[in-house]
Amino acid sequence: MRTSWRALVAVALLAGFPVLVFLVVGGLAVAEYYFFQHSGLLAIKFGILAVPVSFALLKALFSIERARGEDLPGVPVTPEDQPGLWALVRELADAVGTRPPDAITLISEVNAGVRERTGWLGLRVRRREMFIGAQLLAGLRHDQLRALLGHELAHYTNRDTRLAGLTYRGRRSIEKALTGLGGDGWFQGLIRKLFVWYAKLYFSVSAAVCRRQELAADAASARLAGTAAATSALREVAALDVAWTFYLDCYVSLGWDAGYLPDRLAAGFRSLLADDERSGELDEVRRNPPDRETSRYDTHPATADRIAALEALPPAPVRPDGAHPASEILRDPAATLEAVMTDGLSPAAKAKRRLDWDTLVDVGLRHNSARFAAEVLAGRTLTEALDLLDAGRGAELADPESKAPSSAGPRAQREFLATSVRKRLSVVVTPALVEAGVARWKLSWAGPAELVVDEPHAGELPAALDAAAAADPDTAPLRRLLAAAGALPVPS
Repeated sequence: MRTSWRALVAVALLAGFPVLVFLVVGGLAVAEYYFFQHSGLLAIKFGILAVPVSFALLKALFSIERARGEDLPGVPVTPEDQPGLWALVRELADAVGTRPPDAITLISEVNAGVRERTGWLGLRVRRREMFIGAQLLAGLRHDQLRALLGHELAHYTNRDTRLAGLTYRGRRSIEKALTGLGGDGWFQGLIRKLFVWYAKLYFSVSAAVCRRQELAADAASARLAGTAAATSALREVAALDVAWTFYLDCYVSLGWDAGYLPDRLAAGFRSLLADDERSGELDEVRRNPPDRETSRYDTHPATADRIAALEALPPAPVRPDGAHPASEILRDPAATLEAVMTDGLSPAAKAKRRLDWDTLVDVGLRHNSARFAAEVLAGRTLTEALDLLDAGRGAELADPESKAPSSAGPRAQREFLATSVRKRLSVVVTPALVEAGVARWKLSWAGPAELVVDEPHAGELPAALDAAAAADPDTAPLRRLLAAAGALPVPS
């Protein structure tokens, strides 16, 4: 796509930023000189206002060219490390008519992108870089990866990334100027309003250019990999983002409080994706990719709009060799993905000890269930809790948020609270059975971890809990079960 008038306006607005800064600073200097000629006191008062404003604006202006971009976190891979990946990237770069990046970095994010480090307001390219998320390599097909990387490389065409670099540095500079112009004074407020207006104009124009670039890059990805692969890649990235967040929150964190993390992050994520039930849940995300609310200042169109734009184009044929997993392009994919995902952990996470998945689930949930039981018992022993039930004081074990009607009699209150008491009694009994060695937690990728209780205790436990938590409690069956399991002393 040739540079549109909007792109020219965006560049002009960026070039106009230093002009605006110098006009404001120059105007303040002229005003200061005028006041100094007529009243030294007035010049001092005005200088107290003008000098900090001028300093903030000039500092923001001169930060544009000093900004070189932060180093990418992740694991850099050379052509010798990953020849297959580099060969694909070079093939796609040649197909879109640009030169390949100077560096590829694998990162632990559901994301991929390109950037150029430039000088002279983007006119001189110092270095081209590409980053690819390990989660994408773990979850995409080869044709979807081809579409995704083709999209990113298409940003190099027509110097899109140079404009993006200019855009983002311009945004940062204007944001810095606005931050430096804080304060409640009327003068700072007046200058700030001027730059807020300018920022809105710049963000609106530059964002429109970026959105057009995104749609053009999508069209290029469809030509490289096929329309079906390009649209399915957009849907799959949305699903992988949801899956990775769920994986971190519900699986990786299972042993966190006990001080452990899984020793195979990548393998666990791929197991989650491969589970039929989880895949079915993610199908809804694929059909309806989530999107935050967009505004005129967003640099990316909504995913649904991008898919619709692709489907409106003449269909590009599907490549015949794209159905195999994207990870097969890697040399030693299991070790590579594991290294990248581990590299993306926080320092606190890296300090955790590592366990295999089965042990992690059992240890982590054993720890958590013991903590929950301690909260319910509130300093009591399990035997003392059962004694409370026998004494008709089971309400002391119920959830404090569960309140029986004050007008209810003692039996009615026990009936009202029976469900809560039964639930919390189960919380107390579970770690006792686990500690006794007759129960354990079992990993499931299809749903929450399952508590597996040995027989005959598993068959007897529900009825024993029901009896102990009833309005007329009978703890004898539960006491016998716990004693037989070795979780309570055998009555003498």
